[in-house]
Amino acid sequence: MTSSSMATTMLWYARRRRRRQMTDHFRFVHITDTHIMAGGAWRMRGTDVDFDTDASLRRVVDTVRRLDPAPAFAVLGGDLTSPDLLHRDRVLEPAEYASSYMRLKEILAGLPCPAHYLMGNHDNLEAFNRALRPQAAKDAPAYYGFDHGGMHFVALDSHEPGHADGMLDAAQFAWLERDLAVHGGAPTIVFVHHHPWPLGHAWMDTMQLRNGADLMSLLGRHSEVRWLIGGHVHSEQVIQRGALTMLTTPSTCIQLAKVGGPVHFEPGPPGFRVVDVDDGRLSSYVVYVR
Repeated sequence: MTSSSMATTMLWYARRRRRRQMTDHFRFVHITDTHIMAGGAWRMRGTDVDFDTDASLRRVVDTVRRLDPAPAFAVLGGDLTSPDLLHRDRVLEPAEYASSYMRLKEILAGLPCPAHYLMGNHDNLEAFNRALRPQAAKDAPAYYGFDHGGMHFVALDSHEPGHADGMLDAAQFAWLERDLAVHGGAPTIVFVHHHPWPLGHAWMDTMQLRNGADLMSLLGRHSEVRWLIGGHVHSEQVIQRGALTMLTTPSTCIQLAKVGGPVHFEPGPPGFRVVDVDDGRLSSYVVYVR
């Protein structure tokens, strides 16, 4: 075989492989705002009700295990642990998060699939890396990309220490631009904890992504980015902005009422999102565990 015909054959196989990957049918789950806090329960704002976030996450994991077909992977969308909610009077050290991350890992070991993790405003980077990314340096940025079934996925890190709202720094924007350019041929889903635009809830909209407009501008330059999936708002939302669809997923524990008035939390029901992908097309629904 000549070098020219060999190159042609290799290109044919590469195209065939890409087509086969694009016709893969698979699903994944988005699980977010688990708020695991070893040593206590979440006292709901304005009430004397304590909520067991461990128990609610276990119920979600048990429900995910019964999905048919099973998910290929899970994405954990941030606010994974929240021991800071038990000690609002001081800033916790990374070591004080360790037992909560260990509890999280123990519960998530019941998932029928591998998991990818995002940071939220209640998380701690050093403890997060030590527990969930032990191969990474303790201060390594928690943004990255991965591929599955002919699609590209991007996990952003909107956590900024000491802030309830979110921020993406210049280094992350530069990385994102490069990553999307490299994977420009693949339909892409981006995950971020904080919502990049107002959702109409006065309280939560004070804690959105501060430079969300910059993120939307960047994503708008990449037509392969079709979906943005977030957490943080403890409620289910579907928002269309131009060619981009944003989905938010309810928490596995406490939910925030979708009203524009005073803050009102509800004790569940726990929820998570199922996303089915077929030849680069996405369909999704939320499961509430009652």
